[in-house]
Order: sequence, then structure tokens, then C-alpha cells
Amino acid sequence: MPPKVMQTTIQCSQCRQPVRATVQSLVDAAQDPQAKVTLLAGRLNMTQCPNCGTPNSILTPLLYHDGGKELLISYVPMELGLSKDAQEKAIGDLMRELTSNLPQGTFKAYMLQPRQALTMQGLVEQVLQSDGVTPEMLEAQRARVRLVEMMINASPETLPELVKQHDAEIDSSFLNTMTMIIQQFAGEGRVQVAERVAEIQNRVVELSTFGKELLEQSRMQETVVAEVAEAINALGHGANRTDFRNLAIKFASDDQRLQALVGLVRPAFDYTFFQEFTTFIAQSPAAERDALTALREKLTQLTAMVDQQAQMELQEAVSLLRELMSSPNPDEFIQENLPLFDTTFMQVLSLNVQEAQKRGDLAASARLKEIYNRVISALQTNMPPELRFINDLLGAPSDAEANALLDQHAQTFGPSLLAAFDAVEGQLAGQASPALIERFDMVRQRAAQLISN
Repeated sequence: MPPKVMQTTIQCSQCRQPVRATVQSLVDAAQDPQAKVTLLAGRLNMTQCPNCGTPNSILTPLLYHDGGKELLISYVPMELGLSKDAQEKAIGDLMRELTSNLPQGTFKAYMLQPRQALTMQGLVEQVLQSDGVTPEMLEAQRARVRLVEMMINASPETLPELVKQHDAEIDSSFLNTMTMIIQQFAGEGRVQVAERVAEIQNRVVELSTFGKELLEQSRMQETVVAEVAEAINALGHGANRTDFRNLAIKFASDDQRLQALVGLVRPAFDYTFFQEFTTFIAQSPAAERDALTALREKLTQLTAMVDQQAQMELQEAVSLLRELMSSPNPDEFIQENLPLFDTTFMQVLSLNVQEAQKRGDLAASARLKEIYNRVISALQTNMPPELRFINDLLGAPSDAEANALLDQHAQTFGPSLLAAFDAVEGQLAGQASPALIERFDMVRQRAAQLISN
């Protein structure tokens, strides 16, 4: 089981008000991988003051363990001013906690002498190096961070020239670094700063050579998916496996369209589909069989890829739910991991609620429902106003009340509301009930009429 965490009260470094904080002194990468992510992101033992918003770091002895790499690192902040004996006692206590959770017979020699880190940065670097991140890679990352800081501090007028000067350095790694910094600011509660950096990132994408290529690729992918979706819709509601086989044959020489086809209608490519396809190949002219066999193999690979991705997302959602259930501060955990609470997570959570109810486990059912309400509340609070309004429209007791809300507020939002409708439409496809989709189409059409007037 993941190591226990401790609740404590600290004094805010800025406003001096008392702040409740969560402290974790033992990180086991195998048992608690999320703690490792939090450590590497610089958010471990960090808490934001609810009074003034200042992020506060809690100094505590720390023991990091990764059994798969036989890595054990101790860190005692010098600021604590502990004597050598006190340091050894603190690490010894953490060692006892670590070994008490290990399966019998798994204690190894490397645990007798932990490596030492003099600073938190030194600890992070040792962990990264064990993951194959070289000093050269770390220096390259520091250079990316410095460039991000330069862009954050640049004025809107000087940013284009700065991007031009560093155009060759702007690649996927650089944009990923910007995204990590945005997530870090958001996790610290500095939402306005995170939004500003996100705006700068969008501008960098628009100005840089690499960013322009990304935008073009994205537009091409959207066009491909739209064309394939249109071809699927043209088949009508009575489409069968033969129709989808013919569509796959049509796209056989276009990997992008073939991948989009499988992604959009994965359930159509089931066991029976491939059985029928094999029969079809056997009955086809000899000159066509090799190409059809290659297409069948490609479809098999694509369906396996889609299934593997779905399985990974499902496992991640299950793991996230377990961590949330065991968290001593679920609201803080939800805020720190808000982007991870997607449709897959909500489906897993809903299924767990149903399963607890079937078992008659009232305690588990009540706990899961409480978690569900907390997540929904956090998502709605952090949702853009347009999406919150659409959520209100879809949740209105009747069509008449939904229309009344539109009449009162649609023109206040303007065209941005229609853009939000477009974003939601893709998420509802294939996941929502017919009644909800019908309500969505109705309010979308009425909103367009009101805004255009």
C-alpha cells in the first residue's frame, strides 16, 4: 500500500496565517507512482495558502525508493538544522516504515546504505538520471526553461522577434516544457499566470516554424476525420459490416483515413467482421487476395492499437480513482489532478457506484457518490462560463426552461458560445443518450438563431 501521509499546520510565509498542509516523507515509486510524478514536478510537500494564494514549501526529511532500479535516496533539508544523530534517526524511522511495507524476502543490500542528496534539486536529478535522463539532457531542459521565462517576460511587441531569434530551438520538447510550466502554475493555484503562459504558448505556436507545421498537421487531421465521419454518416443508420468493409477497401491506400475509420467505429470491427472478411478474401479474384489480406492485417493492427489505448486509459482511470479514494485531502487531490478527470474516469467512477449498490455495500456506495459529487463540483467550478452554461441547458428540467435560459443569456456569450457547442458535440457523439443528444441539437440550433439576430 502507498506510504501514509501526515496532516500538519504551518504558518504562511507571506501572510503568516495558519495553513493546513499534507506532508509526505516517504516516496515509493512502485507503490505510489503519482507521488514520484508530484516530486519531479516540484509539487511534493507544497501547499497554497487559502488566504493570500502564496505557495509554501514544507521542509521535511525525505526518503525516495525505487525497487525496480535498486535506488534509495535520502534527503534532509539543511534548513532544518538537524544534528547528524537527528538526521540519522529521521532517516532510520523512514527506513523502518519503508521496510515494513515490503513483501517478505525482498530486502536487498542496497537498502543498507541510501544515497544522499544535499538539495531537493539534487534528489530530483538523481531520480531523473536513474530514468535515463543524462546531465546533457538536464542542461537542455534548463535551457528550455530559461527560454520560456524569457518569453513570459517579453512584451507582446517583442515576442515575435524573440521567437524568430530562437526559432530553431522551438520544437515538441520546448512546447512540452511550456505545458509542464502551465500545469505547475495551475497546480499551485496561480490560475491567471497559467492562463497567461497558455496564451503565450498559443502565440509561439502561431509564430514559429515548428508551430505552423503542427497547426497545418492538425488541420489536415481534422479534415481527414471530418471526411471519414461524413462517409460513415452517408451509410445511414442501417450500415452493416459489409458497408464498413467496403469503406475500408476504399481507404486501403490511405493510412490516415483508415486509422480514422477504425477510431470512429471501432465496434464495427469485431470478431465476426474479420471472419466475414476472411471469407470475402477467399471468394475474391486471386489477383486481389494479397492486397485484401494486407488490408485485413492492417485493420487487425489498428483495432489492437485502439483497444490497447482504451485499456491504458481505463487502467489509468482505475489507478486515479484508487489514489483519490485513499487521499486524506480529496479536494486538494482533485484540484492538483483536475485535467485527468475525463470521460473515461467518470465512466469508471459511475460503474463503481453501480457495482457497490449491487453488492449492497452502502458505505462504499456513499463514499463513491461523495467522490463523484466532489469531482463534478470541481469540474464545474473550473469550467469556462460557456461550458457551464451548456451544462445548465442540458440539465434543465424541461425544454421550455432550457429555452428560457437561452433567451436570457445566449446573446451575452455571443459567438464563443457556439464554439463551445462545437467542442461539446464531439464529446457527446456515441456516449450520450438519444434524449440528451436531441436536447443538445435543439439548444444548439436555438442559440445560433439568437446570436445571429
